[in-house]
Amino acid sequence: MQWGTRNDVAELRQYLGRPYGSVIQWLDSKNQILLRNTEKLAPAQAAEMRAHMNAPSTLPASNVLSTKIDNIGQGLVTFLFEEDFYTEQVNFVFCPPQQDKPDRLLAIQVLFDDSRALGDTVQLLQSIYQLPPPIVPPPNYQLALMYPIVQFLPARIWNMETIETIYQPVPGQRLITGQLWIADRAIAADCINIPKL
Repeated sequence: MQWGTRNDVAELRQYLGRPYGSVIQWLDSKNQILLRNTEKLAPAQAAEMRAHMNAPSTLPASNVLSTKIDNIGQGLVTFLFEEDFYTEQVNFVFCPPQQDKPDRLLAIQVLFDDSRALGDTVQLLQSIYQLPPPIVPPPNYQLALMYPIVQFLPARIWNMETIETIYQPVPGQRLITGQLWIADRAIAADCINIPKL
């Protein structure tokens, strides 16, 4: 079951800035791939899966859509990084609608288990998912958001034009050992009332 060319980071990036409805359509397209593959061998299981794939009709009040294996994110979570990491959850953080602007996808957080990866996570992100070498931020570097990252733990930052990507290990957890953030700096600068992360 392949999701694509293993450039999942690039595919996630292309949804930054899109409205909630567009993100839901994309998630549904991933679910349809999973359902087609499952229905061939296990139609009853596919029907059960379909029952859990409903999406909220509107953006949640928190402006964060959390997707997992048992909801609208089943297709995405199943395929995302499938050959390298076990994805547990993907959170989509939206800039709330403003006067003349619709809601926009501001950031994506991927929570995964990289403890059994066949190599160093940063090296895999660079070699397979085509991220450049991480930057060494200057002392006055301002992050795009107030990410919930753990201070004093190593974090790698990639700054690519308006897109900021951060990877950090998550210690002391059994299923989630790493987090990857992808954010649009321009939307963050323009967003009023950024959701609490």
